[in-house]
Amino acid sequence: MSSIGTRRALVFSREYPPVTVGGTSTVARSLAVGLVAEGWDVAVLSSQPGGEDVRDRIQGVDVLRVGTGTVYNADTGLADDSLRAHRRLFTAAEQLCAEFGMPDLVALPDLFCFPEAALFSRRHRRPLLNILLQDFRAITPYDRDAHRVTNGVTASRTHLLELEEKSLAESAYTVFISHALSDAITGYYPHLETRHEVVHLGIDTVEIAAVADDPQWPQARAELLAGVPGAPLLVACGRLVPVKGFAQLLAALAHPVLAPVAGSESPPPRLVLIGVGPEEAHLRRLAATLGVSDRVSFLGDVPRREALGWMSVADVAVVPSLWESFCYVCAEMMAFGRPVVATAVDSLYELIPDDRYGYPVPVQGPSGDRRLDPAVLAAVLRDALADPEGRRRRGEQARNRVMERFTNDRFARGIATLGARLTAGAHA
Repeated sequence: MSSIGTRRALVFSREYPPVTVGGTSTVARSLAVGLVAEGWDVAVLSSQPGGEDVRDRIQGVDVLRVGTGTVYNADTGLADDSLRAHRRLFTAAEQLCAEFGMPDLVALPDLFCFPEAALFSRRHRRPLLNILLQDFRAITPYDRDAHRVTNGVTASRTHLLELEEKSLAESAYTVFISHALSDAITGYYPHLETRHEVVHLGIDTVEIAAVADDPQWPQARAELLAGVPGAPLLVACGRLVPVKGFAQLLAALAHPVLAPVAGSESPPPRLVLIGVGPEEAHLRRLAATLGVSDRVSFLGDVPRREALGWMSVADVAVVPSLWESFCYVCAEMMAFGRPVVATAVDSLYELIPDDRYGYPVPVQGPSGDRRLDPAVLAAVLRDALADPEGRRRRGEQARNRVMERFTNDRFARGIATLGARLTAGAHA
């Protein structure tokens, strides 16, 4: 952070830069790099295991990854490990700003950094911009035990909701990343007069173009399907947790309308499933029980570029989620011109409002208790696979919609405009 007269932002995020698709770190990257493109000076305060701090400069962003050891305990509560981590990050923020200059704006795309971000904001009287990414009331009912924030890190529902309410009450302004999320969260807190607006997230057009032009992904697809020439490829990507609907997707793959047919020359679809999470062992056992293990490739926690590469060569992309606050994966699949079979829920409505842009799949039940019928999902997948011209047309329309409405450039402009309003007094 440097020049006089240039607005400065300090971003708090546990992870930076992103190494996988989706997630908080992707939002933090979009925010930081986007603000730089809009003429801001930006620093990101992040964390890493171990005791050593690491300084870096990535895409014009000053990054300090603080060696915090164990960042969060099993319940993300106020145990000693968590308190030490929050204090360490706050101290590092003070040191960073003493060196580079005080920010005009404190930006929080990571709710778990709220304690240190709020303390810094109050102490230095800088506006705190809360970028809220999730509705924990909507997603935690599907968890088998505690909510899994990342592999090996869990959070209690009570603590999550306490953080959520504090962030709304104590921030200068809140950004919701979809209308669905805004409607849900503001409805929970009618007693709070929250200043807020919706700024949709978006895809990185440069990144999408680079992956789309890379010949290694068609080759990887050919190698995967070498034993089953002509088999259509389905691709799904996300954290392996119940709310993502991957169990229902495996059941759909086993449904008779998508199963192998004796004597048929048309092979059944093959599924590439990208992601890690607490449901992985369960999903692998389920695939074996359903008899589809030979048709499913669990790729695990692959690098971000590889995940995007597989999306780019899908015949049909699948998003079977029971809740989405904003689905980067769906937007990225659409940006590649892939036809997407997606549940007709929440922010997925905003990406795919009707069947001109994809293949919406109905679900039953209210938020928090939704049910996706594998037979219905299988029927929609069958219809999509049977209609090459319809897939091409919907994929093209999907790409046009994302490029017009859901790009990182639009997200960055929205945040920069809002940030300029919040910091107008400092630059009068």
